[in-house]
Amino acid sequence: MVLKNNDLNRIITVFAVITIIGILFSGPVGVLITSLLQPQPAWESVDVFIENYHMLQGLPFIFGYVMIFGFVGFISAAANFAEAPVEKTYSKMSIIFAAVYAGIIGTNYMIQMACIPNLLNSNKEMTGLLTMANPASVSWVLEMFGYAFLGISLWLLVPVIKGGGRIIYIKYLLAINGIVSILGAVLTAIHIPWVLSFSGIVSYIAWNAMIIVVMILVFLEYKGGKKVE
Repeated sequence: MVLKNNDLNRIITVFAVITIIGILFSGPVGVLITSLLQPQPAWESVDVFIENYHMLQGLPFIFGYVMIFGFVGFISAAANFAEAPVEKTYSKMSIIFAAVYAGIIGTNYMIQMACIPNLLNSNKEMTGLLTMANPASVSWVLEMFGYAFLGISLWLLVPVIKGGGRIIYIKYLLAINGIVSILGAVLTAIHIPWVLSFSGIVSYIAWNAMIIVVMILVFLEYKGGKKVE
């Protein structure tokens, strides 16, 4: 069954909203809640981390799965706009890269939520290696490369999404996001701890803001089942 544009647009707006909720609660809101109720001090050592660890600190990662669900849903829906063979190729590639993103980031969040609590008292070395509280954690490599795959996936949607007005801004922002996401992975490969440096935190805030703007524009453009030419 081929979805009508009205149905497709409604699906896209739903997933745009889900993505925004996931970003907000896995980022600013989730971090604020854990910081107020069960704060984890800046990384000093694995012993300090274990001493201050609480299960509530996994809350942002729980909402991270909401974000993954939103992104994958949005990308899968938007890929249906492809018409020409080239566009269909890009849309299929976009879905594949989205699947890689979901696999990597989903695994990383599973590690933070399920593996870390079980390693605390049995393997300190592995805990320090995997926890994202550690700026040099291998999990930051998974995180940044996973979001590089997401950036590529969203970038591939640029020629698929059609229209003027807000669509032009969405296309520009998705292209910029693709470049920035790949650059973030490259910087992480060179020096992992940059992710929790001042520039890394600023980049994280800017990325969140940019994606939220994109999803707001998507919602405004496609709400009400507006037909896309």
